[in-house]
Amino acid sequence: MKYLLNKQSREEFLAHNYEFEEIYFKWTTSHNRDTYGYNICTLRDKRGNKINSNCGGGYDMKGTAFGEFITEYFNDELKRLTANYGSGDNGGGYYGLVHYNNKTHKRQKRASKNTTTYLDGGCGFSCMQSVFNKIGFKLNFVSEMKSKIEYKLNVK
Repeated sequence: MKYLLNKQSREEFLAHNYEFEEIYFKWTTSHNRDTYGYNICTLRDKRGNKINSNCGGGYDMKGTAFGEFITEYFNDELKRLTANYGSGDNGGGYYGLVHYNNKTHKRQKRASKNTTTYLDGGCGFSCMQSVFNKIGFKLNFVSEMKSKIEYKLNVK
């Protein structure tokens, strides 16, 4: 498989962002006034610093947190990929990847100068992993506890 980033770029990313070598998802419950009792999924780095989080349920919260991470750190690489719209789309591409045209207010298969590109992680954690693999990284499962799942980030 051809990756979007060469091996040197991937290794440099990990060298400059060593805190992402290990990441984990932590589940808690909200105690805020408007969201009391809702689930919270937080993605944290190996030092425990919050990368991002989401609240609610009824969608893949783990996929959403991971998709937001990929969108933030690898947006230029995402713009090089083809989007897939789902059930009726047989043209290949990556499910969960969105190129939204801000002028026409429609989604596109390919990015252009008028598009905002992001990952909709609610489509599923496995979809986010396939995009992450295409960039050139791999998540290796480390352990799972009651409210925490740990992964190690490696260069493919």
